[in-house]
Amino acid sequence: MKSRGVMESAQSAYLLEYGRRRIQVCADTFRNLAQIFGEEESGEGKEGGGTRPACFIRKRMAEERRIFAGNLQGLADMMNGVADESVRFISLGTRRQKQIAKGLLGEGILAGDLYLVQRGNGHMELSVTLSSRTKSARTAEEAADYLSVLMDMRLVSAKRNSFFIGEDPLCYFFEEEPGYIYMTGSARAVKETETVSGDNFAFFEAEDGNLSVVLSDGMGSGEEAFRDSGAVADMTEAMLEAGLEPEMAVRLLNGAVTGNGREDKLPTLDLCSVDLYEGRCQFLKAGAAASFIKHGSTVEKVAAATLPLGAFGRMRPERIRREIYDGDYIILLSDGVTEGWPTEDGEERICELLAGLDILSPSEMAGQIMRYAIEHSEGRIRDDMTVLVAGIWERQRQ
Repeated sequence: MKSRGVMESAQSAYLLEYGRRRIQVCADTFRNLAQIFGEEESGEGKEGGGTRPACFIRKRMAEERRIFAGNLQGLADMMNGVADESVRFISLGTRRQKQIAKGLLGEGILAGDLYLVQRGNGHMELSVTLSSRTKSARTAEEAADYLSVLMDMRLVSAKRNSFFIGEDPLCYFFEEEPGYIYMTGSARAVKETETVSGDNFAFFEAEDGNLSVVLSDGMGSGEEAFRDSGAVADMTEAMLEAGLEPEMAVRLLNGAVTGNGREDKLPTLDLCSVDLYEGRCQFLKAGAAASFIKHGSTVEKVAAATLPLGAFGRMRPERIRREIYDGDYIILLSDGVTEGWPTEDGEERICELLAGLDILSPSEMAGQIMRYAIEHSEGRIRDDMTVLVAGIWERQRQ
């Protein structure tokens, strides 16, 4: 029995190392391609003369190669990061596994192949093969509750799990529960001469326990601005849910906008990522309006002097990191909320409003901010207005 366990451990170590090396080979390929494109760009710069249209085309092609090379390098860095991520298998022991399986069987769930893994960030993950043995369907969330008691560790069902546990055995994943919970709210107002808003936004929680708040403001207003900002919000969500780092996602988006040849239509991006395990957040802004963090009666403004997506071929977004505490609120705004006030002090007035608010519901807070902004714009809505609010609280442990 002991030799079998040693063999399985050796096999697992081999498979992990094999996968890691394959990822590194792919990363090296992307890095070499980035170097080749960079060398081509250097050679192109040595060519001289030519007509103005030809020079313009060469310059545009060189810029596109720079963007492409930078994106390839970013992908290589991301893949190397995945390859270097360490995981540690924690042995549960045969007796412990039997106890867990017996406890689940008492709830009508057959379990097998239990593995407890500590990921590189220190968070725990349990994988277990489950199948139902009762006529009434069990859910993965119910299994998470049972396992939390049996493991003496608060676990939640991973988002990639099937909702119901069927008769056929299937591998399910359960993650350590984050230390913070959240509620979100929003308020919108459409420019008075339009029928649709040129702003788009998204709230979503990725599998790594990060809450992302995304706001994009399309240049101008109406249908075209709506499509531009919607594409930015959708692509941001897709890339972050796929596991890309926020900085890398913003750089890829910038390259995509730069390469579309529409320099007169540059959308903004406001991205806030909240680590629900550690209670930290980071902002990445591309031409976005100021954001705010409300700590009780104290309000902090978060701003960055950046240009919209696509304004420069190469972009290294500035990261602004902040600590988050129990009861804090994060507020993102499109520029229509704070600009166009007769007094020209919209940001300062919003700060004063937030400092005096004593509202728990993020939806109520977003609505209050919106009403205040419209009132102080003399009842006019001269631009699309969007307010996003996320309230963060420490989870109460039982």
